[in-house]
Amino acid sequence: MNLKWQWLPIILGGSWLGYHWLGQRAVPAEPLRAHRQDVTYSQTPTLVIPGWAGNAWTFNRFLQWLSRTGYAHKVLTVHVSWTGKLRFSGQWDGTGENPVIQVLFDHSATRGYQQQVLWLTAILRALKQRYGVTSYNVVAHSWGGSAAIHALVRHGHHAELPVLHRLVLLGAPVDEGSLEVPDVSYQRLRAAKHHLMVHPKARIINVYGTLSGHLTDGSVPVSQITPLRAVVSGSPVGYMEIHVPATSHRQLHATERMWRLIATQVWVKA
Repeated sequence: MNLKWQWLPIILGGSWLGYHWLGQRAVPAEPLRAHRQDVTYSQTPTLVIPGWAGNAWTFNRFLQWLSRTGYAHKVLTVHVSWTGKLRFSGQWDGTGENPVIQVLFDHSATRGYQQQVLWLTAILRALKQRYGVTSYNVVAHSWGGSAAIHALVRHGHHAELPVLHRLVLLGAPVDEGSLEVPDVSYQRLRAAKHHLMVHPKARIINVYGTLSGHLTDGSVPVSQITPLRAVVSGSPVGYMEIHVPATSHRQLHATERMWRLIATQVWVKA
């Protein structure tokens, strides 16, 4: 019996390493399989960003669906190491028809998303330096969306970064505080909201789900999502909220009806 217990840490450690390795296996880049008359094709890349403890599985199926249905296609994967080092995988010349870039954090189960804010800002800077990217879209789930909005509001006015075109947030909490304990991160957003003036053509689509009879998607309450209104208010950035009933936090990124909603907001002609 004692011998069996001695092997337990090795088994658990090996299982975790195997799970982590599989979770980082992104789908390969692939070309569009079809073209759609209702879609606007451009060279503007779209970053897809998972949330807390998210990995390649968060958006792998979505990326395959995009190519198959003709909305967009994956061109790159950006892996961010535990120390913040960026590793680009794939071939891309900065052009293409609705190119998509999959972002993966080796350390995604962080205690907060502020580290991801810095990593995402570094990715945007690298995209402009390496590929000449001048505008970008983002589709981000949960804390990935929280990091994306912070990168936009607090750092997006810097000249070395591209400007935002479309940002689709999926169940992204922006104010996780309370009346008794103010959310410091949200206060930072409010204080930096004037930086949004440099994004006159940007549009933010704030998507949230609720479970039947509840004002929450099971993980993030609506009260943590809608305070983004006050950040965007008074800026030239377009803003819209989309409520998706009977939808859990995971379903916001994992169902075909959500994929179609996302594609419509990012690529379908107005």
